[in-house]
Amino acid sequence: MAIVLGNYTFDETRTTVTEKWDEVAGRDARIIQIKGVVDGLASPELLATALDAILKAASEGEEHTVLSLRSGRRLYVRRTGSSREIQRDALVGTFVLTLETQNPFEESETVMNVAWSITESGGSTLITAAGSAPALPVIMLTAIGTVMEPCISDGTRQIVYPGIVSNGKSLVLDSAARTAILDGLDVTPYTTGLFPQLMPGGTTLVYTDSFDSSHRVTANVAYRDRWW
Repeated sequence: MAIVLGNYTFDETRTTVTEKWDEVAGRDARIIQIKGVVDGLASPELLATALDAILKAASEGEEHTVLSLRSGRRLYVRRTGSSREIQRDALVGTFVLTLETQNPFEESETVMNVAWSITESGGSTLITAAGSAPALPVIMLTAIGTVMEPCISDGTRQIVYPGIVSNGKSLVLDSAARTAILDGLDVTPYTTGLFPQLMPGGTTLVYTDSFDSSHRVTANVAYRDRWW
């Protein structure tokens, strides 16, 4: 498939990509190098403009440029190095673009959504994630009646909000951001435990709450598949 960086699509017949994992500032990072050739333009000036567009396709700042190397997947990258060369007589340009992401996982472009109707403490649902790395779900719990001390477990990790979710209010547990938001209010400091993950192949999520709860919740589990 064609390689797409931001709004720029590379000519796959004239472009090569290499990837490696490295440690940057104590964190795992994926280093990506894109090399290619540009030709078929009428002047050195047009070549220079085309090469400039390639080198500027990714920002040098924060990792907010989307890179797609494989169909249906994406990474957020920033530019850490670049070079270009123009052979004026032959009207051929070459470029090297070095990109880095400190979140080295690819994720699916499509968000998966699983509806989950909870009617009892101990209710569960099986979610099958693709990919080769754990997915980080965003779980929205909307209370029907009064829900007290809601907890979500994946069998290994569990996150507990030791408070009340009133009828019609929603508690959003975001495993990627590691936040808990109750009706727009950040209640993360009050939670205990670890945020759930969805393992490739299948994970059973279990909901529990306190004895005095209504035990009735409308839930939605949103996630993106991830790959190493």
